[in-house]
Amino acid sequence: MGLITETGWVQKTRKHRIHWIHAKRAPAGSNKSGPDKTLSDEGKSGGILFAPPLIGAGFSNEIGNLRGFFRKGYELFSFNYAGHGQSSGRFRLRTTLRDTAHALDFLLERAGEKPVYGIASCYSAIPLIHAAHSRGEPLEKIVLVNAVSRILPRATLASFASYYRSHFAGRLCTETMTGAVRRYVAELFPGIAFDRHVFGTLSRSRTDVAGILRDALFSDPLGGVVLHRTPVLGLYAKQDRVLQIYDALVGEHYERQLLETCPRTTFYPLPGDHFLSCTASRNSAQRKILDFLEQLPPGAAPESHATA
Repeated sequence: MGLITETGWVQKTRKHRIHWIHAKRAPAGSNKSGPDKTLSDEGKSGGILFAPPLIGAGFSNEIGNLRGFFRKGYELFSFNYAGHGQSSGRFRLRTTLRDTAHALDFLLERAGEKPVYGIASCYSAIPLIHAAHSRGEPLEKIVLVNAVSRILPRATLASFASYYRSHFAGRLCTETMTGAVRRYVAELFPGIAFDRHVFGTLSRSRTDVAGILRDALFSDPLGGVVLHRTPVLGLYAKQDRVLQIYDALVGEHYERQLLETCPRTTFYPLPGDHFLSCTASRNSAQRKILDFLEQLPPGAAPESHATA
C-alpha cells in the first residue's frame, strides 16, 4: 500500500526541534512513489489521527500499528520525542508533555477543515491527555489503548519485588538482581531491544536519567487534569502486563482511575495482553475504533480547526 508522506521539524527553541511525519494513503490510481510525495496530492480523508509515539519507539512504529486505518481514509500525524530519531535534545518524561503539546499546536494550524482525533497507547496516553487539556480540548475524540494514566513508582517497585520473589527466591546478589531487572523489563516490553546502552531507539547518551527519576518520583502530569467535553474510547486487555502493575485484575479499579481524568470514556475490554497480540484482538479493536470515530451525534458536524 503506497503512502504519501511529508516530514519536517517543529522548531521549539533555538536548540530543540521535533521531527514529525504526516502520512496518508496514496489516491487510487496514483503511480507516485518515493520520498518526493507531498501532502498536496488530493485524496479522501476521514480525518487525521494525532498519535504520540511510545517511549523508545518513534513515528515509524505508529505507521506500522495504524496501517489499517490508512485503508479507511484516515491520515496520520506523529513525531519523535526529544532524544528519539532526528529530534534534538535529551529525553526525560516531562519533555514528552512539551513535545506533544507543540506537535499538536503545529498540526491544528495545518489541519484546515479536517477533524483531528487523538490515539495513544500505554504511557503515550499521558502526554496526549495533557496536551488536549492544556490546549482547551481541541480534539474531536480520543482513543486510548491499554492507557497508563498515572506514574506510580511504588506500584512498579512492588510489582518487581513480587516478580523477584517468584523467580529468584533465595538468590539475592548483584548479578542476580541485574538479570532479574533485565528479564522483568523484557516481559513488560516484549519485542523492544534493550541493553545498558539503548532502549529501542533511545540511547543512554541522549537520555537525562536523573531527570527521568525526578519526574517519576515527584511529578503528577495529570494531577487536576480533566477532559470534560472530549469523548474517549478506552480499550484495554485484561492480561496486559503493564496494566497489571497498577491493577492486578485490570477491571473496575482501572476504569475508575481513568474516569477521574476522562469522565466521558466508554470502555471496551479485550482478551490477550495487547490489542495487537493476535489477529482476532487486533481486528476487533480496529472495528471498535472505526465505529467510535465515525459515529456522530444527530445533526452534529466535525469542528473546523482552521485558524486565521
